[in-house]
Amino acid sequence: ITLIQHPLQKLSKKLFQENYQIGYQKKNTRNLKRTIIGKILPKEQEKFMKALQESKVSVIMPVFNGMPYIKLAVKSILEQTYKNIELIIIDDASTDLTWKYLKSLKDKKIVLLKNQKTLGVATSLNKGLKKSKGLYIARMDADDISNPSRLEKQLKYLQKNPKVDLCGTWVDLIDQAGKKVGEKKFPTSPSQVKKSISWYAAVIHPTYMGKKSFFQGLNGYRQKYELAEDYDLLSRAKNKYIIANIPLK
Repeated sequence: ITLIQHPLQKLSKKLFQENYQIGYQKKNTRNLKRTIIGKILPKEQEKFMKALQESKVSVIMPVFNGMPYIKLAVKSILEQTYKNIELIIIDDASTDLTWKYLKSLKDKKIVLLKNQKTLGVATSLNKGLKKSKGLYIARMDADDISNPSRLEKQLKYLQKNPKVDLCGTWVDLIDQAGKKVGEKKFPTSPSQVKKSISWYAAVIHPTYMGKKSFFQGLNGYRQKYELAEDYDLLSRAKNKYIIANIPLK
């Protein structure tokens, strides 16, 4: 199981103080009246924050016989700090209780698709891409756990670095009991990632978040490269798009 971790940041008094200028006005001659006299954020940052709230992220999760781990995977996405999301889950004709569990979910963010026969990860991902409504696409596997701030951090990174089309993250590896057993740290800069793709899949597939136009421009995943669909995608993308990793876990 891959545990996708990112440090959780919370809004604080410090953030408030950074965003607002506090002024004091005299009231008579004895008392001071404190007033908020205006934001000091640059217009660019105000536009960024507005765009951040308006940008929908479509999280695509294919699954085949995902019980029991899919429960934690779904929970970790629904509890993200970034709320403007949809979670598209494609059941690839599971034979266990996966579909029964998915049908029991009532969250409006969830979109369910079911293959009548097993089609594989690549085809299932393409079905999810076609169904997606978000400006950004994020990947998630049914046996992974995303840190609560994962989507928020990746979206902020993409919007602060508009030339980047796709980003991934570092990961921790855990065993079936949830104990950390390892980690993966791949190159971060676009130039390093591009060079590394010539040798291996330098962005971990379930950590992907990218512009929808990135996936559309590549016509999605190719079924003939099932089990290596992510490496095929990166190989086709490396000379056309800018790809990076965020050094967070």
